[in-house]
Amino acid sequence: MNRRQFILGGAALGVAGARAMAAAPGEGLTVRFLGTGAADWNGPDPKLGHRRLTSVLVDRHTLIDFTPGDRDMLPADCRPGAVFYTHSHSDHYNVEAALALGVRRVYCHESWAAGARAEFEAAAAGRSVPVVRGLAFGERVDEEGVTYTSLPANHCTRRPGEHCSMYLVEKGDSRLLYATDTSGIPGEAAGIVGVDAHIRPGRPITALVMEATMGVEYPDDWRLFVHSSVAMVAQTVRVLLKTKRYLPPPGRKVYITHMARTLHGTQQEIEAAVPEPLAPAYDGLEVVF
Repeated sequence: MNRRQFILGGAALGVAGARAMAAAPGEGLTVRFLGTGAADWNGPDPKLGHRRLTSVLVDRHTLIDFTPGDRDMLPADCRPGAVFYTHSHSDHYNVEAALALGVRRVYCHESWAAGARAEFEAAAAGRSVPVVRGLAFGERVDEEGVTYTSLPANHCTRRPGEHCSMYLVEKGDSRLLYATDTSGIPGEAAGIVGVDAHIRPGRPITALVMEATMGVEYPDDWRLFVHSSVAMVAQTVRVLLKTKRYLPPPGRKVYITHMARTLHGTQQEIEAAVPEPLAPAYDGLEVVF
């Protein structure tokens, strides 16, 4: 196996991924992609390989979303203490997976925190029940030296009254906007972060991870009302760069995730199709922002 091609989870990975993984851990904000697939990834695909359900590990301490299939992507010695949920869809939220991992703190939007708390208590069966905390949009929480700010997402579930979330993740000079599941970046979220082009700019973001459920060939898919496409991510990046709301260091990629099995090709095909500075993440990719 040479530097130009890695095999992980059945998918072939390009040289851009190799360089991202080569970054030294502990410098900046370290994000490990545990899974990069949308809800239609329910196991390996004979053509496309295997994308687990979308989840990330931040600085080896904290999860954003987590399901049972993501566990094998955790480092062997890693036991995250907290999980931030974006919403309650089963491809992002799984009570049993968090309990089995021994998570001690759970965060979600306040609109469904009571339901989540009841579900954890019911499933615990003698195990320690984590503290479940509901967050208002704009509320900030510190976990292991990293600050997470709850943001509104343009997405919905069938749980009555639930509001879905994205997160601004900050450490030192790093400001990562983690945007999944969502159709674009809602104005309220942009205002909280300070990247709304209609108002005086705040502190710009320095990194962006955004869902692209729909691939290059599917810009008009019906899921556009609650999910983003590659075209939408590219347009978002152009506007943020043009207005100086996004100021990344030279060469930094915008990583897309939450890619639908039926709306994307192989890892190599996605890499070849997406415009700069977009790059498809893959399961096990570790990036230092």
